[in-house]
Amino acid sequence: LIEKARKLNVPMGPLCGELKAGKSVTFIDSKTNEERTVDSKDVLAKESPGVGVAVVYCPTTHVLDELRASRTLRAFEKNRLDDDAPTSQLDAIVHLTPKTVFESDGYQSWCEEFGSAVDHITLHIAESVKDRAANNNASPFVSAMRGGARRSFVHDGLFPMPDIPMATCDGSTTRTTAFIEGCPMMEYLLMPRSKRGLNACTMKSLYSATEKDDLRGEVITAGALQLAQTVASEQVADIPVEQDKNESNLGELIFTGTGSAVPCKHRNVTGMYLRMNNGNSMLLDVGEGTVGQLLQVWKSTLPKSASAVDEYHSRLLGIKAVWISHPHADHHLGLLRLLSERSAIGGSNDPIVLMAPPNMFAFLSEYQLTVPEIKGNYVELDCRDLFPGQQSPLCTKLREDLGISCTTVQVTHCPYSYAVIVDGTAFGRLAYSGDCRPSSRFAAAGNGADVLIHEATFEDGMKEEAVLKKHSTVGEAIEIACKMDAKTLILTHFSQRYPKIPPVNRDESDAKAMTVPIAFAFDFMRVTPSSLALATKLTPALRLLYPGQEDDDKTAAKKDVAVDSKELMAVPGMFSAKGIL
Repeated sequence: LIEKARKLNVPMGPLCGELKAGKSVTFIDSKTNEERTVDSKDVLAKESPGVGVAVVYCPTTHVLDELRASRTLRAFEKNRLDDDAPTSQLDAIVHLTPKTVFESDGYQSWCEEFGSAVDHITLHIAESVKDRAANNNASPFVSAMRGGARRSFVHDGLFPMPDIPMATCDGSTTRTTAFIEGCPMMEYLLMPRSKRGLNACTMKSLYSATEKDDLRGEVITAGALQLAQTVASEQVADIPVEQDKNESNLGELIFTGTGSAVPCKHRNVTGMYLRMNNGNSMLLDVGEGTVGQLLQVWKSTLPKSASAVDEYHSRLLGIKAVWISHPHADHHLGLLRLLSERSAIGGSNDPIVLMAPPNMFAFLSEYQLTVPEIKGNYVELDCRDLFPGQQSPLCTKLREDLGISCTTVQVTHCPYSYAVIVDGTAFGRLAYSGDCRPSSRFAAAGNGADVLIHEATFEDGMKEEAVLKKHSTVGEAIEIACKMDAKTLILTHFSQRYPKIPPVNRDESDAKAMTVPIAFAFDFMRVTPSSLALATKLTPALRLLYPGQEDDDKTAAKKDVAVDSKELMAVPGMFSAKGIL
């Protein structure tokens, strides 16, 4: 438009807009001083069909027959002269299909029917649990992987090194004629059509060949490595991670997600994996992505001689119970993949004990209509049947499989919100708050806990926000730890405004608050009974990895809308239920 308009001496500005809108314009030619009329067709390119992209999900060859019969897709096949031909042109088809299906003769011949002008982009889905476990593609969550690697250089026992392949999508992506094998972060340009195709700038490796060395250099420069080594050498209870792997001490606690509400580039949504000394395990909340996060950790801690597939199978089948604290999606959506994965490897022969609010079971019953394979892979245990004094027949299974007993406490968050106390773990008595406002009843029920895992969504000074959203501040979590007389406090479920480490202000007038050991949870963090004490002492070293964060936190806090807590609490029944707090 611009180049053609200039050749016709059209003044730049509003007249060009008129031409772009398909109108004719009249003006005085600056060179001839004569009136001149230019029509839009004189400067605009010829009309072209609209851009078209088809996304095809074909898990089996049986689905291919339905795709072939699709009138919508058939309209784009070459040599078709239907009267109802589409007004757009098909430029690319994205194939979500297993590799074996895509490479079959029938599928290939179907692709050829669209002609050579159509590009075919393949995103091969895993055909089995084995394929998913063996997948070595680089994670597209670069910030999370780099953050995990930095923490691993601080202490690789507490923070296993993430699996970071060094060669991924480096421009040599497989392409034969119109077939393109997709890879993480690849970009395909659709417009303008003259530049249609792969964006070469995105066809580079997500991680450099010297990625780990560069990150280690950053940790050393920050002083975090030296401080961590000093702390570890002074921690008598610290035992090398190799000694935690013997058969008599398999207990571990892995955090798969430590953020609130929605995942961000640093933290996934809530999930924890609690393994007992006998090798069996349970999950405490299962946010979306929990299974993938676990696979990442398991691969990282696996001996080189061991099989990732065998370990994945063993660990999945070893999950005997799941606790869901409340029905918010960021605490349970990962359950669907867990049940599907276990079903694929025979998990229905040993169904999981699912301890959850009653409305979760209604959700799963409806979901089974779409994904029937999850049916029979769990047995229901209503959280309310674990109140003090209650006894469910499934408690016997928990004792036999895991050696534990569970007690539920109702807390204030959303309807059907609960905290849990688990006795008999490798850590001793473990209490988990779920999402909630501080609860004295929970503190009493978990008295003497060896480990308290408590949400700390907001920093101190944001109590009004915490009250409004029915969460806890860091200081309030510490208060509950003191009331509970907990031996160790692990903080988690941080607001995404604190992707690293939230600030802590202890009450110097409270002796307990000043002495309770506190650890900050991170994604991929792996704590064992012997490394728990060290985890509470490494915070100063970890803070060195995030210079300037305090200023960032203050800026973020200022952006939040101030709320009058007295005004909020004046609303009857809005923030607490009678007898719960």
